[in-house]
Amino acid sequence: TQDSAKEEKLKISQLPAAVVEAIKTNCAACSIDKATREVEHGVTIYDIEFKSRQGEIALAEDGSVIDRETVVLLKDVPAAALDAIRKGASGAKIKYVARGEIRAELKDGQIIKLDSPRYVYEAELEKGKQVAEIEVSSDGTVIEAPRWTKKGAKEN
Repeated sequence: TQDSAKEEKLKISQLPAAVVEAIKTNCAACSIDKATREVEHGVTIYDIEFKSRQGEIALAEDGSVIDRETVVLLKDVPAAALDAIRKGASGAKIKYVARGEIRAELKDGQIIKLDSPRYVYEAELEKGKQVAEIEVSSDGTVIEAPRWTKKGAKEN
């Protein structure tokens, strides 16, 4: 069950020190575009979106990295994942692919650190005036199938 807490936009000055430190450690050259805070599975998570395709990072209040998303070249996407993305895109243009490095999972208010990161690949797709995202695992399993929306439409 997802908590129905709304995303709350934050100013950089509102970020906890541990979160700021973790951002510097994980992406020293990144500039923050948008910071939000929400509660997921009983844990307060800070979602940081960086400018100019530097990706995103999700952190817990203590600075633990939950996941780090970076834009990757198509040649760096595992073949099985890329095949699944192309199949799901069904003729749409792949604008870019981001690799999510999941370092922890959230369950019942707990942060469960993974022994080794799990990778997912999220592709931004474009077909005419419509956009969608598809998310697949390294082995090509579709985690989230594309839901096509008009360009500029608000995501739910």
